[in-house]
Amino acid sequence: MKILEANIYGYGCFIDRHFDISNDFQVITGENESGKSTFKSFVSSILFGFPTKREKNENYVPKKGSIYGGNLVVLQHGQKYLIERINSDKSNSLSIVNKQNGEKIPESLLKKWLSGIDKQLFNEIYAVNQTGLHAILDLKPNELERNFYSIATSGSQEIFEMQKKFLKAAGELYKPNGRVPKINVMLKNYDRQQKNLQHLINRVDESKQLEEKIVELQEQNLLFQQEKGKYEQQISELQQLISSWDSYQEILSTSKMVTGDKVKIKLAVFEKMQLQNNKINAIEETLNSLEKQMAHVKSQLDEKNFAELGFYLRNKDDFDKLFVSLSSSKKQSERATDNTEILSRRSKNSKNSEISLVFLGILGISILILFFVSNTVVKSIGLIGIIAGIYGFSKTIKKVSGNESDNRPEQTTKQNNFDFCKEELGLSTDYPENLKRILNFQNQIKEQQNHRDEYEAKKRFLIQEQNDKLSKLRREQIQLDTQLKEFGYDSFAALRNTYFQQQNQIETESRLYGLKSQIPSGLIGKLKRYSSRNEIEEEKSSISNEFKLKKDDYDKRLELVISYKIQLEKIGDSNEIAVLQQEAANQRAQINTKIEEWLALSLTDRWLDDYLGKLSKNRLPQVIKLATNFFKRLTRGHFTSIILKESQFILQASDNQSFRVTELSRATAEQLYLSLRLAFVVTFNKKIGLPIIIDDGFVNFDRQRKFQIIDLLLEISTETQILCFTVDISAICDKVSNEGILVI
Repeated sequence: MKILEANIYGYGCFIDRHFDISNDFQVITGENESGKSTFKSFVSSILFGFPTKREKNENYVPKKGSIYGGNLVVLQHGQKYLIERINSDKSNSLSIVNKQNGEKIPESLLKKWLSGIDKQLFNEIYAVNQTGLHAILDLKPNELERNFYSIATSGSQEIFEMQKKFLKAAGELYKPNGRVPKINVMLKNYDRQQKNLQHLINRVDESKQLEEKIVELQEQNLLFQQEKGKYEQQISELQQLISSWDSYQEILSTSKMVTGDKVKIKLAVFEKMQLQNNKINAIEETLNSLEKQMAHVKSQLDEKNFAELGFYLRNKDDFDKLFVSLSSSKKQSERATDNTEILSRRSKNSKNSEISLVFLGILGISILILFFVSNTVVKSIGLIGIIAGIYGFSKTIKKVSGNESDNRPEQTTKQNNFDFCKEELGLSTDYPENLKRILNFQNQIKEQQNHRDEYEAKKRFLIQEQNDKLSKLRREQIQLDTQLKEFGYDSFAALRNTYFQQQNQIETESRLYGLKSQIPSGLIGKLKRYSSRNEIEEEKSSISNEFKLKKDDYDKRLELVISYKIQLEKIGDSNEIAVLQQEAANQRAQINTKIEEWLALSLTDRWLDDYLGKLSKNRLPQVIKLATNFFKRLTRGHFTSIILKESQFILQASDNQSFRVTELSRATAEQLYLSLRLAFVVTFNKKIGLPIIIDDGFVNFDRQRKFQIIDLLLEISTETQILCFTVDISAICDKVSNEGILVI
């Protein structure tokens, strides 16, 4: 048998709860007081019956007025069955339905599936818990071996002791012809009380009709209580769909953006090519800068407008001859001035001065003689003297002028060399002034030539830099093109676009994953059935209205039940009917409880007699063999075999040493206990097939031992379902999927 679902109408702290426990190894976890023990009790209650009022520690009647009970969906022989138990004041109903065809199955089939096992025997054999471990560890050494033998034989420490008590306890409850046993006494009292009650009921026929109406109304309300959970679940689910609709629409729109292409360009490759492309961009920026500098140099050269230099270059041959001539004349002139010319000029001027003075003296004397001497002869001589003085003085003057004019032909000759530049340089007849202007012009063209040479040098440097950068640009571009070609791209821009598209795709996929994680996977499939939020809201409104109508009907029926009960109380002269009915109900419950106890004791005793007889012959060797395998795994190969000799265990270690049970450490004794318990259950369960319940059975184990026992339980669960109740799941999380862990 495998339990697939647990649906609780009302049981202890649980009201209208559904649990999926369909995994082979199902972990049920939660904080202390979260309801793990209640859930475990619910499972056994559905299979074996609810706790009786005698079981004071197991009172799970819901305090909020919900239906006391629920159902389990189980898998048995390949078919799904729903086992439902509902406990009320008047009855304790059990129903079994085949989920595939809806056929109702006789209640006796459940007893057949359980093979006569009752709740107590199930809890002792199939439930492995910390209490059992504490019990064996508290035993005296001489009791420990017998206890382990009891476990290997019957799967429980208490089977042998309980067997002796069963018959005695059953006899104290009921005997066919007995008067003292409790059930016999209770049946007699119940018959007497029923006669009194029937007498009162027969007097008031109306009360019977009212009771029938009350029962009918209560049955209808019971059906509504069963449907209530479904309605609330549907409404809650539809509200969840409405709340998730916007996220679902965003998932749809985002999904369209996901192309499914895988990322082909790695980050390292992209960064390498980006670096190469940056190098090329830097070179291109440098080339642009050089172009601007060359343009600036050219504009500076154009702004200078070297007109004088241009004129010089157009008349270069004439200017070069002129400059050579001037240079030679300048040198000669400088030498003449320094030497001969100065001396000659001084001598001539001196002589000419002396001659001039002589002639002036003669002229003066002759004039004086002419005016102051009366002698005619003397006046004649004076007149001749005047004529001679004038003639001699004029001759002297002409001679000086002739010396000065001796240089004029040379100046005139040189003046003729200036004709080609006379107009451009603004030359005149003044030779020294012309020389000055030409020398200034020569200095200007030299200065302009220096400036132009400087600009030309800058231009040549910039051209050389440009050529170097162009060469480097070609090399870097070839290298980039080679890298791009390896990945099938014509340009870095295309590769960059692809890379950024892929990055966007990754971000889109990540966003889509985040959106999907916000909505439970089951809801997405349900959302696909709707075309709009309004459609969901309309369905929710329809179901809510239907639920409200049924709720209103339920409230009306409840009011009628109260009204009918009030009428019942008014029927007759006293409250005897109600009192007797309550007492009868209490007696029935007590009798049913006692009968269940008697049946359990009787059947268990007979079953144990038959079972233990067969087990000692056929099953015990199998248990020891399987326990040896489990014990070897749990001790990590330290102990290799378990030998049973005259009801005593001999444990063989890997180094061939032998140990008695009393010589084991506390931890090893716990491992032996679990090995025998599990081996017995696995062997025993091959015919019956009930789930195994582990209730914090290894809470005191260290982490390594927990891993070992969990691995063993996972292996066992492939054949027998295991329900593991625990607070600490740290050692289980890595070995069990999320679906295998139920948090309550």
